[in-house]
Amino acid sequence: MIKECSGVRLHLSALPSESGGSTKTHLEMERDGQRQEVAAPPEMADYTAVGLGCAEDAKGSTYFVVQYGELPYGCEFCEWFFLYDIKGQLLNHATPPLHTQDGQQSPNNDEYEHKLEELGLKHPELVPFQP
Repeated sequence: MIKECSGVRLHLSALPSESGGSTKTHLEMERDGQRQEVAAPPEMADYTAVGLGCAEDAKGSTYFVVQYGELPYGCEFCEWFFLYDIKGQLLNHATPPLHTQDGQQSPNNDEYEHKLEELGLKHPELVPFQP
């Protein structure tokens, strides 16, 4: 899958697995003909990129959003969002990854939401990865 964000191309591809069905993805960004890997946040070691989106602030600066979760089926409480600048620099974390309240778990997107607000961004429409 390829997603274009103002001159930057994001390449999200499935990594092969021994069982045949892929459960991990690999994300790269391409800028000025150069490709670089976009590393997952450390707290997402057990999850993988499952969606991509673009956001732009009032000044025209571009950012991209990567949604992390599980493949191939997803899960009921794991949709984390991470904001990256146009250079591929991670701008937020989800530490700890989960909130637990009244026995229910939910993803910790607090820092992501604060960063969107701080930069004057709206949560973008995300294109889901289809393995």
